[in-house]
Amino acid sequence: AQRARTIPHISFIMKFSGIVLALCAVGASAFMPQSTPRFMATKLYSSNQYGKYDDQLWDINAKKDVFAAWDPEKPRSEVNFNPFERDDTGNAADASGYFPGENRYKDPIRPDASFAIMQEEAKIMAELSEDPKFQTTGKPGNLK
Repeated sequence: AQRARTIPHISFIMKFSGIVLALCAVGASAFMPQSTPRFMATKLYSSNQYGKYDDQLWDINAKKDVFAAWDPEKPRSEVNFNPFERDDTGNAADASGYFPGENRYKDPIRPDASFAIMQEEAKIMAELSEDPKFQTTGKPGNLK
């Protein structure tokens, strides 16, 4: 009678172990890389190229230079983008047009900041906002 009672007990333990093992296997997928990227990539087409100011000072003068060369009618690329455009979360692009969270994003070399410098940059931005190209949206060279 003792032996008959042990077999159902072992059967119960084995079933319970199988359930725990299955749950562990399902939970392990949380630690595996996703097959699709989490972040939506910016529409850039040149694969091995970086921007003109990559690894250089990314200040207002560099941004003005990139903006002057930007052609909204041409596809967005590392050398053809609006440096003053923001993504959906308000982030600015790096010197190659990539945004934080994208694979090729590189933290730009930023200039010094002070209240006086920011006041001068605000004047420059006011002048740039007068340029019709500054308000351009929906073109191939735009993010959106």
